[in-house]
Amino acid sequence: TGLDEILVIEEKHGIIESLVKDALYSAATRPRVVGKADEDGGTLFPGWGSLDADNILSPLRGRLASRIGDRLVPLETKRERILIPLAVERQPFFCSGCPHNRSTEVPDGTVVGAGVGCHTMSIFMDPERIGDVVGLTAMGNEGTQWIGMAEFVETPHLAQNLGDGTYFHSGQLAIQAAIAADVNITYKLFYNGTVAMTGGQDPMGQLEIADIVPTLLAQGVKRVLITADDTSRYSGVDLPSGVDVWERDRLIEAQELLATVSGVTVLIHDQACAAEARRARKRGLIETPNLRTVINQRICEGCGDCGQVSNCLSVQPVETPFGRKTMIDQTTCNLDFSCMEGDCPSFVAITPEPDSGIRGWLARRSGRRALGATASPKVLADPILPTLPDPVLVVPADDFAMRITGIGGTGVVTVAQIIGTAAMLDGMEVRGLDQIGLSQKAGPVVSDIRLSRERASFTNRLGEEQADLLLAFDQLVAASPKGLLTCHPDRTHVVGSNTTTPTGHMITHLDTQLPSTDDLAATIREHTRDGHSWVDAQAATTELFGAATTANIFVVGMAVQAGVLPVSPERIEAAIELNGVAVDANTTAFRWGRAQIAASESVDAARARATPVHTPEPEVLPHRLDALGVEGDRRARLSMFARELIEWGDESTANDWFDVLDEVVDAERAVSNTDLHVLDAVAAGLYKLMAYKDEYEVARLMTDPDAMAEALSVAGTGGAVAWKLHPPMMRALGYDKKISIGTWATPAIRQLAKRKNLRGTALDPFGRAEVRKVERELPGEYLAAVRSALPALTESNVDAVVALAELPDIVRGYEDIKLANVERFRTELAQAVTALG
Repeated sequence: TGLDEILVIEEKHGIIESLVKDALYSAATRPRVVGKADEDGGTLFPGWGSLDADNILSPLRGRLASRIGDRLVPLETKRERILIPLAVERQPFFCSGCPHNRSTEVPDGTVVGAGVGCHTMSIFMDPERIGDVVGLTAMGNEGTQWIGMAEFVETPHLAQNLGDGTYFHSGQLAIQAAIAADVNITYKLFYNGTVAMTGGQDPMGQLEIADIVPTLLAQGVKRVLITADDTSRYSGVDLPSGVDVWERDRLIEAQELLATVSGVTVLIHDQACAAEARRARKRGLIETPNLRTVINQRICEGCGDCGQVSNCLSVQPVETPFGRKTMIDQTTCNLDFSCMEGDCPSFVAITPEPDSGIRGWLARRSGRRALGATASPKVLADPILPTLPDPVLVVPADDFAMRITGIGGTGVVTVAQIIGTAAMLDGMEVRGLDQIGLSQKAGPVVSDIRLSRERASFTNRLGEEQADLLLAFDQLVAASPKGLLTCHPDRTHVVGSNTTTPTGHMITHLDTQLPSTDDLAATIREHTRDGHSWVDAQAATTELFGAATTANIFVVGMAVQAGVLPVSPERIEAAIELNGVAVDANTTAFRWGRAQIAASESVDAARARATPVHTPEPEVLPHRLDALGVEGDRRARLSMFARELIEWGDESTANDWFDVLDEVVDAERAVSNTDLHVLDAVAAGLYKLMAYKDEYEVARLMTDPDAMAEALSVAGTGGAVAWKLHPPMMRALGYDKKISIGTWATPAIRQLAKRKNLRGTALDPFGRAEVRKVERELPGEYLAAVRSALPALTESNVDAVVALAELPDIVRGYEDIKLANVERFRTELAQAVTALG
């Protein structure tokens, strides 16, 4: 009564606004009610997304200005903000070893219905892998959209993703509806045993697969197939007649078969949630597989097939002196081992604790002796912590706001809770907000924290330019709008880690490169105060403590010591103790993070003591290097290539390579006597094509102590090592799986390596294979292209010649993968030559 207007501000749909209007509708005298729209229908507050102070301010001022405009604080002139989108962004991705990595894969051309669950993240992934997604339904409606669509489209069949938690909740009703409508659809029921997206709860009303199958058949499902990561679990399980259990590597075949069946079919993929399995192993509830896997990076061609097969976050690209290769991140690996199905001989299987009998003793003794016992695990330092002075605050202690940016699954939210707990112990009022969404593994995670002494903040969400500190656990997320929108160049301090962590997209897209750490730091610097504190926290904690699990706490220590986080060190340590997880390790990491700011030289010295000292290899053919006139890192790199060429063939092989480099240097210096980028590119490209990895070269690298150092480190003193191989003879016989060859075969493998003199001769048993013939042709084709480009070299086309010279990097992989890449190489090489005229 007596009001002229009621303004309702609420997120999403205008529910309260509607209720107010309904309540006042019959009143003889009523105020105007506005909210989502004004009285003229113009938008005031959007009905989508979230509302914060920034998007409430303008429409609220507009409604108040005509009434109390003289009492409103004048608007500040906002500075122009230019946030350039990053070429690479973090997107949510499945956990390492997640069953969805395999179960969401479909045959080419499949039309797919998405649903609610962790598998929803597949919509961010490649359509070539997860199909053409035509809809995302509400929970329990999975597949019902097809009931309405099927009669009006030419596509004859739909594959519908359905999680087991959703199935037991309401999804089984959707299956019954599809049966009643008699549509052609295959439900892919992901039986993972948990509701992982919301914290790992047990599905309500859960049944065993043996109980689900007869229910589905009784309801009218035409056929049920089961795929599993371990079919031995079904030994003795009573299933209805006609229900087959296949290995998971037949998943595509299973879908192709079910798509030919008219009506509703169900494919049940039985594989436990990787995250829950990891937790259960830590708690001793399930057995931990006694197997690890490592990639021999010298054999690895960086082709990405293991990532294509596994779609696994632990299969990561890594830069090496020999180019981009692939590694297994042992700290995140969930022991799924799909990556070993990749079509290459670089994988090494490790049994940390082999048989205790004579067989295990022989495996350990003969293997380590043959491979070179000098390749031992890194000896970690026992660092002595320097004396740490008390931090001196440079941020407000009574009213403080910070944003934390990081990667999902790395403990960002846990660290936010530790900081919040520590602040409460310090007598502060704490408001926080963790913005995660989905399960957000590998995606961008943001946590906001507000600390105050007088009273709690009115909001837990940071608005534009309100952050006093940007705490960057991941530099890529920090440089995105999620981090920078809260920053102000006169207010926001930055402390963070510049560890380079691949995105999920990079697992299957080999050409994707992260921006450099310098470029990301420069982007952040444009929007924040000077004096950033960056360190590779993952490398620091790994070298100091042997693992990177405490990297985030290390960065917190940096922020506290730098005086940009107004919480006392004692309270942070008390909160770590209250958290109760790895207390000693996290406390130590926190203190060393403080030392990184207070006494960085002490940290550097401790890290240096933990890093093995590598004795430089002696130079190879120094007179040829002298003739090129190269020094420093370039000279060392060329010497490394020459050494490998001699090992691959003999000294004449290296001299042939040097002869070409002489031509390149003469041509390049005739144009410019500065960068020698063409020399660098030709040296690497020609080396790659000349030293191709045939059976003799792979055998050499299989037993090379440096190449096997990581495998021996993971195996430790008591482990056994075996190579995972797919010999061409077995491939020709139709055997499509790799076999394990233990280190007992080392003498025979060494003998094979020594037979390299047979390479390409009439006595070469491997030389007649198509891939070997092609490999022998490629150096000549490449040289012809380079020699045609050198006379045309000018200062204006140096980049184009370098690009031509770098094309051999395309030639990656083994067997069919390599042959496919050779075709691409030949096409692009011809195009590059033509473009140069």
